[in-house]
Amino acid sequence: MTIRKKKKVRKQRGSRTYGYGRVSGGHRKGGSRGGKGNAGIKDHHRIGRILDMIRRKKGFTTPNTPSSYLSVNIGDIDEQIELLLTKNIAIKEGSVIKINVAKLGYSKVMGKGLVKHPFHIIAKNITSKAQEKIEAAGGKTFTSSSPE
Repeated sequence: MTIRKKKKVRKQRGSRTYGYGRVSGGHRKGGSRGGKGNAGIKDHHRIGRILDMIRRKKGFTTPNTPSSYLSVNIGDIDEQIELLLTKNIAIKEGSVIKINVAKLGYSKVMGKGLVKHPFHIIAKNITSKAQEKIEAAGGKTFTSSSPE
């Protein structure tokens, strides 16, 4: 009778650990790994489970809002108008102050705040409340697609 396959013990003669690792815990029972199954779930295996849950987060995530959707309030522009004029972001033409909001890094003008100066504001989006306040102060609004 011919031997077709040698046993693992014969194959690993002289290997000292027989394929069960180096120092401790080789070919031992569950105690060397802190218990079998869900043993220690409330104690010493807890942090591992928590880390596994963090790593396996699933589902929908909210996308980061791109810079093209950043908004500014009309009251904030009105408060900072002198600073904008000194930095040449806003241009004064007669009594009207002309501002391109895209130069500030914003694309939408919101309606919160008071408007004391007449503005010509150029923005990608302007809310109806902001438009009413600007026109009540004697200014005009332009969307970035329309001519100046």
